[in-house]
Amino acid sequence: MASSSEVSCSVERVLTLLGPTSSLLVMREALWGTRRFDQFVERLPLTEATVAARLRHLVDVGLLTKSRYVEAGQRPREEYVLTPMGQDLMPVIIGLMQWGDQHLGSDCAPMQVIDKATGQQVRLGYVNESGEQVPPESVLLTRAPVPAI
Repeated sequence: MASSSEVSCSVERVLTLLGPTSSLLVMREALWGTRRFDQFVERLPLTEATVAARLRHLVDVGLLTKSRYVEAGQRPREEYVLTPMGQDLMPVIIGLMQWGDQHLGSDCAPMQVIDKATGQQVRLGYVNESGEQVPPESVLLTRAPVPAI
């Protein structure tokens, strides 16, 4: 089995890329559909300066991109749109949310992740290459083989 320092390198790189914890809050809002600066400020317990800094950072690292929009009678403005890389972060955010709901509780009703096709609630879990669900106690963390040159 790989040492914890070897395994953590990917986790460490992701956390370094994201930056401060508040970046995850900004990404959570973007994943829930928030796109405009004033909406981020309204929905987050952060100052305008902090929101601006986090949005700028998330654009710089490629998780969000800016897109111009114009409302009737207004000057052109920019909104923040998830990139494909940003959308790929969704299971991580949902996993943190579901873990927090289960182990830490909440002062408000938890968010639910729903399958649009069936209306059923979705939970994250492990699935093998055959598409079968694998219980957590059956999962082994190991280093992938190095490809031959």
